[in-house]
Amino acid sequence: MTLRWGVLGARSRIHRQRLRPAFGLAGERIVAEASRRGENTSSYDEVVTDPTVDAVYVPLPNSMHAPWVTKALESGKHVLCEKPLTLDAADTAALYATATGCGRHLSEAYVWPHHPRAQALLGLVSAGELGAVFAHHGVFQYLVGRDDDHRLDARGGGALFDVGIYCLGPALLMNPPAGAGRLAATAVRNDAGVDVAMTGWVEFARGRSATFVVACDAPPRRNQEVVGPDGMVLIDAHVPGPDRPGTLTIHRRDGGRDEVPFAGANAYERMITAFVAETRGEVEPLWPAAASIRLANLLAALHRSSTVEERV
Repeated sequence: MTLRWGVLGARSRIHRQRLRPAFGLAGERIVAEASRRGENTSSYDEVVTDPTVDAVYVPLPNSMHAPWVTKALESGKHVLCEKPLTLDAADTAALYATATGCGRHLSEAYVWPHHPRAQALLGLVSAGELGAVFAHHGVFQYLVGRDDDHRLDARGGGALFDVGIYCLGPALLMNPPAGAGRLAATAVRNDAGVDVAMTGWVEFARGRSATFVVACDAPPRRNQEVVGPDGMVLIDAHVPGPDRPGTLTIHRRDGGRDEVPFAGANAYERMITAFVAETRGEVEPLWPAAASIRLANLLAALHRSSTVEERV
């Protein structure tokens, strides 16, 4: 059985270019779309209260996520919401509590864990193929095409909220919570006060850390490095993952290389298919509520750190 989907923000780029085709690939049906622009669309209220809609996908500007996700959950809909789920860690935790109270499934639309290449990498780390991983480095840079883009003001909240999940989400999945660690960050902020670039460091446990670079005003670049004493993996264009099969290369300490094959896939289709299975209780989420809340707290701490002026 498929879910009947409603979409809030049907004109968003991520929906038009990525999710709408992926819903078709997954065999899912979109039965209602709402947009504040364009014709032949329903209002947001009509979509979330429509009895023929089972689940709602929310790609609205970030500042609008919390109220509309709440309304959809309280209207009895499952919700797949674009990242970041909210711009406030307490709000993120509150949304998951609301989902639990309503008996509905809520998921942050984090596509990376759903690609076979990412799953192969997590498997290598879990199996100790690289030794005890001590460093993870993620870079996600891009150019915003318009000065009025919502990501450049309070509606979106800047680069870290937009793409920080791609740099830090994998590191969280590789490093289970182990008490309070240290962190540091510095940011370049625009006239609206949001970060257009941020770099930082996060300590998960002694000897285990992650570094990152996010920017929405820099030459496009997306890569990932995972380093352990017995090997390292370097991945270019690590998000969302290739449609065709490929191999991961483990660079060994003696100069040798091991090739690990992975299947090609449309990661967005895999995410939607997984979401549907999660609503039925058939599988555990690859990006569970606990990870989403943990990331929200980490992003908040990095924002605080990037505004504190200290001298060394």
